[in-house]
Amino acid sequence: MEKHSKGKNEKRKLKLKAPTTTALLMFIIVLVALLTYIVPAGQYERAMDDETGRELIVADSFSYTESSPVGPGGVLSSVFNGIVGAAEIIAFVLIVGGVFGVIVKSGAINAALARLIHRLKGRESLFIVIAMTAFAIGGATFGMAEETLPFVAIVLAATIAMGYDRIVAVSIVVVGVYAGYSAGPLNPFNVGIAQAIAGLPLFSGIGLRTILMIGGLIIAIHHTLRYAKKVKLNPKTSLLSGETVEVETDVTLLDNLTMTKQHKAIMIILGLSLVSLVFGVLKYGWYLGEISALMLLMGIIVGLIAFNGSFNQFTDEFMKGAAELTAAALIIGLSRAILVVMEEGQIIDTFVYAVSTPLAGLHSVFAAWGMYISQGLINFVIPSSTGQAAVVMPIMSSISDVIGINRQIAVQAFQSGDGYWNMITPTHPVLMAALGIAAVPFGKWIRFAGPLVLKWTIWTMIILAIGVWIDWGPF
Repeated sequence: MEKHSKGKNEKRKLKLKAPTTTALLMFIIVLVALLTYIVPAGQYERAMDDETGRELIVADSFSYTESSPVGPGGVLSSVFNGIVGAAEIIAFVLIVGGVFGVIVKSGAINAALARLIHRLKGRESLFIVIAMTAFAIGGATFGMAEETLPFVAIVLAATIAMGYDRIVAVSIVVVGVYAGYSAGPLNPFNVGIAQAIAGLPLFSGIGLRTILMIGGLIIAIHHTLRYAKKVKLNPKTSLLSGETVEVETDVTLLDNLTMTKQHKAIMIILGLSLVSLVFGVLKYGWYLGEISALMLLMGIIVGLIAFNGSFNQFTDEFMKGAAELTAAALIIGLSRAILVVMEEGQIIDTFVYAVSTPLAGLHSVFAAWGMYISQGLINFVIPSSTGQAAVVMPIMSSISDVIGINRQIAVQAFQSGDGYWNMITPTHPVLMAALGIAAVPFGKWIRFAGPLVLKWTIWTMIILAIGVWIDWGPF
């Protein structure tokens, strides 16, 4: 007979596991359905704006309507309807994911980074500036995020050799990419999707958004350089000082990466594609379909160059890259399902009315700041950019109509609240994966990133205030 005993000092611990994003979204779908039985149904009148061609909410037209609760059947079908409703966005995400799978597999970006490290040996500050700028451009234009994780190990080996600590390595890659991602005028995964949902011209507002990005990047570089120089002068000032964890860095990673003619050709293709993207959007008003076509063409050319003309290998890597974003695509559908339930239960306008009423009493600048802070807080619950956009943008754009703020402000409040706050969100997969690779405790990272997010917040509030003042529109 087997005995089960425990010592006096042994205690049973109940381990509570935080819900995954998918589980949380499914819970929210059920919760919203229950709210349709409690929250009164309501509706705003809507009218077409002749100047923009968009359907806008008519302020002061809210009225309560007959209740329309959503039952179990509606909850179950909402997932299907949500995926169908977000089909265009999901298709775009999968195509872009496939193309970036091909680009990463080509090794061109790795080789370019290694070459930069070798050429700037002895000029560490310049390396930090150039590397963070390059990552920021990738985040601002192609929406790089998860794709940067393979570079953490390479940059880690370089920064340790330069006399910095592991926090600097994570900052160069992750802070660098999110300095661009969070304000990027051509980021397809947050501003592109948010503008599509809000009914704005794709990548409109590029001027002020570019200013926001440049300022945010300067703040990020200064913050990283200041810390890096302090650590190099006195290693004891490192936030990781006294940590017993040691990370083995493979310096041969840098030596084994050589910039070949193929890699150079691929980098040229990437540059030309970026120029074509900007030209097509600004000159011809390209939308998701045209941009997807450009991305696919770029992926095919890169794949044929990288894999010596093997179309089979290109398609294999394309499918692997798309598969890696399947979860993100389904999260978009689940997020849209929340909106489906709210629309069927006719409570979305009730929520807009409830939130907009107190905001309408504030100055427009304070209302814009309130929208930004709310997005940052929501980011702790829904860290997925595309998922968060699908949930909040229909509501945020409607609120902006009611309180008299341009929808461009609502999009930027979402984009910055989502992106910048990712640096202090413990549920954000890119940040946590990078910290795991570099063995940086989250608590230590917060001490580094917290002040940075505060600086970014002040800068974002200034830009939002300017946006309100100029009634920020297409440019």
